Amino acid sequence: MIDLFRYTFMRYALIGAILSGLSGAILSNFIVLKKMEFIGDGAAHVAFGAIAVALFFGLNMNLISILVAIIFAVAIHFLGKRDNVQESSAIGMLLSLSMAVGIILLSFKEGYVPEIDSFLFGDILMITREDLILLTILNVFIVFFIIFFNKELKYYTYNQKLSKIFGIPVDVINLIFLIMTSVAIVISVKIIGIILITALLITPGVIAKLFAKSINQMLVISIIIGIFSAVSGIIFSYYLNIPSGPAIVLVLFLIFLISYIIKNAMRRLAT
Repeated sequence: MIDLFRYTFMRYALIGAILSGLSGAILSNFIVLKKMEFIGDGAAHVAFGAIAVALFFGLNMNLISILVAIIFAVAIHFLGKRDNVQESSAIGMLLSLSMAVGIILLSFKEGYVPEIDSFLFGDILMITREDLILLTILNVFIVFFIIFFNKELKYYTYNQKLSKIFGIPVDVINLIFLIMTSVAIVISVKIIGIILITALLITPGVIAKLFAKSINQMLVISIIIGIFSAVSGIIFSYYLNIPSGPAIVLVLFLIFLISYIIKNAMRRLAT
């Protein structure tokens, strides 16, 4: 186990897993409670388009991905406010557009593009110091946002109409939340992969909801689960020589399965 820390790429991978697990777990609670699971798939597929643009033009991948993620979040926010366009429909359209652009651009590149497989399924060898800095900044922002807007987020999560009556800036909170989620996804795809990133943004919140009695309890439980599963997945991927994304998802699903069985057993004992 100690030999893991001898390699720089493994230290980066473990730190990245902790940071991705933290941000994903925190956001998963609000995604689950507000039934916004589709946002994860949307932002992940938008990340594919952004990566394709960066690879095709030889641009900084993180910069392009973050810019595209912000544009995606802003577009979802404003399109979702239209009476004739639902948020899920807007996500679906932008998801398809991004995938189409990505596939077209990659078709112009000659030969096999190995980076794509790594982004699709996660690759711990791709994590850089720049990624860790960006993840750290993102996590600091998310934590401060949750702390300072804790009460507003509770109203926003459970009753958006009531929030407006109490003067809570629902539109601003929604926009910031969409941006945070989209940016968290595009930065974390190197660890868990585009195809599987949604699991990190849903499963911790689903598991926490089984046992928690409040949002704050959900946050604590989901953070523990998110970090544990991400780190465990990285360790398994190293020793078993498998992609990090599937390893993390398997750990998450096993935790969910065990939690679900325990919760049902507790209900039966209570009755």
